[in-house]
Amino acid sequence: MPTVPRSDPSVCIGLPVFNGMPDLPVALESLLAQDARDIEIVISDNASGDGTAAYCEAVAARDQRVRYYRNDVNQGAAANFQRVVDLSAAPFFAWAAHDDRYSPNFVSRCHTALVDHPDAALCVPARRRVDETGTLISIRSEPLGLASPDLETRLRAHLWRRGWLTIYGLWRRECLMRIGPPMPVWGSDVILLWRALLLAPAQTLPEPLADYRVVREKTADASLSALTGEQSYVHFPNTKMLRDLKEASSELGLSAHDMKVAERVLRRWILTHYYRELAATDLLVESRRLQARGATLRAMALLPAAAVLGPRMGLNHIRARRR
Repeated sequence: MPTVPRSDPSVCIGLPVFNGMPDLPVALESLLAQDARDIEIVISDNASGDGTAAYCEAVAARDQRVRYYRNDVNQGAAANFQRVVDLSAAPFFAWAAHDDRYSPNFVSRCHTALVDHPDAALCVPARRRVDETGTLISIRSEPLGLASPDLETRLRAHLWRRGWLTIYGLWRRECLMRIGPPMPVWGSDVILLWRALLLAPAQTLPEPLADYRVVREKTADASLSALTGEQSYVHFPNTKMLRDLKEASSELGLSAHDMKVAERVLRRWILTHYYRELAATDLLVESRRLQARGATLRAMALLPAAAVLGPRMGLNHIRARRR
């Protein structure tokens, strides 16, 4: 049985997990070591088959701030991310990844920033990107433009980059309730933040307050399967993400002016090298998929378009084929 916190906390940390061992203890212990004491940690176990359940039950038994739930079947990561939101009632909410590590002041610094900036939907700090062994790769800072009161500025700051980690900040729960659940589609995190930024700014912090573990060689198919909870195949995922972003803009009851701004930003994004490289990636991945199926001519037909959209990527692909 899950334990019950002694009082209503102001911050809930939601930890969706599937087969989280052996990394889970590092993440959870770093969350329990937060200097903000008015927190609860809600764990939703997506039917793990390793030692996740036993470990979480043991932690919940010794610490009343932890509530542990287990799904009977794997519902997919998107549904499990929403489940930890539904299981919380605190006014502030943060998703935590089972294989990341959090600085002791992660919650307190983000909470203070949101109190100081009541117009912000969330606060997100910089992060240390580490490899599977915990070795530092780089520091990933969030664009300052995310905090702009100008809609176009913050939407451009969101899309004019590669790599999105912004959802792993501290949110106002009321914003999460309005923008709806994470979608079980490629780029779910990009779409979710897009919806949030259409409504309000995101405050940023320059200091890195968490480690993000980079999992290399994770295919789009594997990522989508994790989101849906079933075997999934995705064709041209980044191109479809553009469509999903456009549709997301029309579901929030925005003013005609804000709708035009969102559409203008998406049109301009298509012309940037950021989006062109995403589209080139789609073509190269699809070429490899066709090649594996023996459709060599169809696979080769995609390469010129990929080379035009992303010249450097196309050249690297040709060199790799010659080795």
